[in-house]
Amino acid sequence: MAVSFNHIIIGAHDPQASADFYRDVLGARPAPGWGPFINILLDDDTLLQFAPAPVAEPVHMAFLMDDADFDRGYQALLRRGVEHWADPQMRRPNEIATEEGRRVYFKDPSGQLLEMLTQPYV
Repeated sequence: MAVSFNHIIIGAHDPQASADFYRDVLGARPAPGWGPFINILLDDDTLLQFAPAPVAEPVHMAFLMDDADFDRGYQALLRRGVEHWADPQMRRPNEIATEEGRRVYFKDPSGQLLEMLTQPYV
């Protein structure tokens, strides 16, 4: 069996609000939950599990998608009024990076730094 990424537990102030945000922006689908987890699945069946936890050190997660999904996700950010940037240093607000595909950086409801991109770095 090849190695692949299976799941991640993401600390959230409000797990349901975070799961709803990711479903809206990334187009993820719901998955059965258990214990403290609110679960969703990405198109490749990667499981994102949201659990109640303080978020002292946010993590960075990047999501590779095609142009149509990027457009849909970006429109969801705009509809929600989510602050976003063209760079991870957050110096280019309200922009999309267009060098080597498209990228946009934004934070989820708990402050995790997310990125949507249309071309992989490697």
